[in-house]
Amino acid sequence: MVPEEAELIRRIYSLFMSGRTSTYIAKLLTEEGIPAPRGGQKWQSSTIESILTNEKYKGCALLQKCFTVDFLTKKRKVNEGEVPQYFVENSHEAIISPEEWQAVQYEVARRKTLGKRYSGTSIFAAKIVCADCGAFYGAKVWHSNSKYKKTVWRCNAKFDGEKHCDTPTLDEEEIKARFLSVFNGLLDQKEETIENLRFVQDTLTDCTEIDKKIEELQSELEVVAELTRRCIEENSTTAIDQDTYFKKYNGYVARFERATAKLDELQAEREKRMVKADRIGAIMFRIMELGNELTEFDTTLWLTAIEKVTAHPDRMLTFHFYSGMQIDVFPQEGTRKYHSGSHPEPGIWPRSHRW
Repeated sequence: MVPEEAELIRRIYSLFMSGRTSTYIAKLLTEEGIPAPRGGQKWQSSTIESILTNEKYKGCALLQKCFTVDFLTKKRKVNEGEVPQYFVENSHEAIISPEEWQAVQYEVARRKTLGKRYSGTSIFAAKIVCADCGAFYGAKVWHSNSKYKKTVWRCNAKFDGEKHCDTPTLDEEEIKARFLSVFNGLLDQKEETIENLRFVQDTLTDCTEIDKKIEELQSELEVVAELTRRCIEENSTTAIDQDTYFKKYNGYVARFERATAKLDELQAEREKRMVKADRIGAIMFRIMELGNELTEFDTTLWLTAIEKVTAHPDRMLTFHFYSGMQIDVFPQEGTRKYHSGSHPEPGIWPRSHRW
């Protein structure tokens, strides 16, 4: 890949990490006249999504994503498990670091669950929740026509209905300062933090009970499928009362559907646990990489570690980690100014944390 293309890929990832949507990025690149892949003039959101989820940009390759169905017609098909796939790590130089690439995958998945509720304006979008009503915080512009123009975050439903929410308006610097405080508190007790995270990860990856239930359900499906086959065969070769046949047949179908639904539920739960464990591993790796303090806001860490932040009426913020840990952080009474550095001064500190 030529340097210009690599720089464009980095820019696309950076825009997404800053909170922008695939649609916004595609529109921006089109307006700037940047040629789309294969020489097209218009960028599509699907193209951006493909770039954001392509493992080759982190230096890996997934072989046999597609395969040739007919060698005479050269017809190809997306591989949906018909033939083996091979994942090759470090097959070439990475454009995006593995940590950043993985953070993007987590964010892609998160936004899919939010659907239209995601505004796509900032990394804080759909991350901060009002403790009073449960609505998301949204970006608001103060003094839009003056030199004092400022973007702040406030409950989107603050003035809906007769009773207004008492939760505070927050500026981005305050949110970032609290985030730094949270992580510097964790870095102060790095060994304990990593030990706790590792315990949670080990608990999540222990799927002994789930795997046992999955195996039982798979056996159940095989049994019911065979019973259904015999039922159909018996009906085709023997004179049977049709009301009796359909009652028996429908019973097997209902039994099969119940087992399938339960199996799907357990497999989804297992996958959810594995994804969560993988995310915790990424958090641990990042914490181990860091020194004794975090001196500036880390977007990758924010997206990887923080599931949401709850804003309370007393200005306390509760940081909810994907690991399940929660940390309450509040400003010293009467203090609203923060100095530069990793620890805002004076007086922002973690009040408590729960695993």
